[in-house]
Amino acid sequence: MNKVNFDFIGCGALNWDIFFDTEDLIKIKFESFSFYPGREIIIERKKFFKLLNLLEKKGNFLFECGGGSSANTIYALSCWGFKNAFVGAVGKDNYGEKILYELEKIGVETNFIVKEGETSLALIILDRKKDRFIAVSPGNSEIFIKKIKIDKLSLNGFFHFSSFASQAGQNFQRRLLKDISFKISFDPGEIYAALGKDFLLPWFKKTQILFLSEYEFKKIGLSFNELFDLGIEKIFLKRGKEGAIFISKEEKIEAPVYPSQKIVDNTGAGDYFNAGVLAALKLGLKNEKALKLGIFSASISLRNYGRKGCLTKEEFQNSINLLLY
Repeated sequence: MNKVNFDFIGCGALNWDIFFDTEDLIKIKFESFSFYPGREIIIERKKFFKLLNLLEKKGNFLFECGGGSSANTIYALSCWGFKNAFVGAVGKDNYGEKILYELEKIGVETNFIVKEGETSLALIILDRKKDRFIAVSPGNSEIFIKKIKIDKLSLNGFFHFSSFASQAGQNFQRRLLKDISFKISFDPGEIYAALGKDFLLPWFKKTQILFLSEYEFKKIGLSFNELFDLGIEKIFLKRGKEGAIFISKEEKIEAPVYPSQKIVDNTGAGDYFNAGVLAALKLGLKNEKALKLGIFSASISLRNYGRKGCLTKEEFQNSINLLLY
């Protein structure tokens, strides 16, 4: 079978994100859970819907859209004109249909997405300080991801991996890593970082470009030199309000945050940072300019909920034009 060429191929969880706001995250009382700003947890299905019911009564519904770290990055790259595909799983339900519709509307190839079971769901809870907490219910659609025959994937392109919440999804990624002969970009997120360095070694050994938050870097427990020794070439360290740092064996570049005129929601900002970096590198820009585009893309995304804040194609092209001069 002839391989189909893409600019980027995403692989990771596909969620349907439901946004609420509340006065103060830490004042939410729900079973034994602690709602700390910036954190993400996995929650089983029945408890997820109990929490959703609580928020519908005591919170404010804001917005809903597709989500998942790699999916958000691929969504942005597709909005900007790159040709992309996605490998993953959604449920055979209304949530899954909405996820596929969003991706297909902007031209993402979805033939490599399994449609079975229940879709993964995520509650994004924002407070008045614009801090956010995420509760993820993986559903069971990722159990069926094994139906994708890895050796028959007719895909050529640069893979961008993010986490799966389920063991089935994680096992699928391990098999895919063994099958591909080239390096990937990788954002482990809090879920994979919490599983530790031994769990992450198969991913790191295939990673060329690594995206990490400061919290995740500390959680993993490997130094930059140890990461470089595994074959990683470029590390982009995301520091929230402090901006970001590019690190390689040869250089270190720090860049401050781009000032946001309007802050509505920071969900997915790190994913849009990844998209900005990958887009710039694909276009042949240097690491410093890739870092700046990542920061700009992340900062602009704060203006609206979820994917509504993503740079438009025109805004993206204008930012590229500015970086070229």
